[in-house]
Amino acid sequence: MSANNMSANNMSANSFSVLHIVQQCNCVGDVDALIDSSKYFRFLVNDRLCGLIGIQDIPPLESAANSLPRPPFRFDSERRCVEFSDWCSTQAQRTAAVAAVLSRMRELQSWPSLAKWRNELYPVYGDSSDPNNVAVFIERAASYNFGIRTFGVHINGIVRDRASGAVQMWVAKRSPSKQTWPGYLDQIVAGGIGNGLGAWASVVKECDEEGGIPQAIAETAVSAGTIQYFTKSVLGLQPETQYVYDLELPPDFVPFPKDGEVDSFHLWTLDQVMDRIKQNLFKPNCAVCVIDFMIRHGYLTAETEPDYLQIIDNIHRPLPFPC
Repeated sequence: MSANNMSANNMSANSFSVLHIVQQCNCVGDVDALIDSSKYFRFLVNDRLCGLIGIQDIPPLESAANSLPRPPFRFDSERRCVEFSDWCSTQAQRTAAVAAVLSRMRELQSWPSLAKWRNELYPVYGDSSDPNNVAVFIERAASYNFGIRTFGVHINGIVRDRASGAVQMWVAKRSPSKQTWPGYLDQIVAGGIGNGLGAWASVVKECDEEGGIPQAIAETAVSAGTIQYFTKSVLGLQPETQYVYDLELPPDFVPFPKDGEVDSFHLWTLDQVMDRIKQNLFKPNCAVCVIDFMIRHGYLTAETEPDYLQIIDNIHRPLPFPC
């Protein structure tokens, strides 16, 4: 069963270590070995490594690309790389060409991931001639197949008791109809950064769409750095950077599902949240974000967590792709 298609109802009530939980998300070990592996083609833009494509995905990609009047890719089996053809030299040309290829592949059902088409474009960085360093935009559903670095925002929604200082956290339960990780637990608000938006604009947008959080409240979110991990599933590779924010909510504010992506919201103590993390009930990268929060706020420390440094290494790993 693909992890992305698993339901929280399939999980056991076993208790796992925090390190096990984060390594479920950061599950790619030696990245250099992966790059050199015969199982992947490097996706290059202007000789810069921008992604890794599984060898099994190359034949349908090459077939669809070569069926177009002007094939947009060069495939080099000897060097194990995919590059844009010379005529695809601008961001606009590359984006249009990739869209044409993926549209054809979607019609042919060439990659299972394209059944989860999002109509959302993810940036691929690596072109210094572009003002924003964006080389091409690619449909989100194909990001796994190209193995590109993706970006998102995760917001920890908390409520603080004014008298005691005790913190509770709002947790979302994902809709059972979600394309990925249905029924799993999640941040109050989270989402990928696509369609040319920046991190802050994505925070405000996702707060409104997923949690019914007014802009005036959303704009009080505090930047808390990033988490980074390199994950892998049957769909492909996902090296990812998440911009993390902490949002202290008024005690009387109750989030509500607005766009159909959330089934329900729950306000829990940090102990209750950690119990559910250890039961593997959280979507993996959401668990990582909460664990990062607990480290930053002293709930998890070197004295209370035997794998403390390994956990930190696993949630802040370097990635070999441009940004």
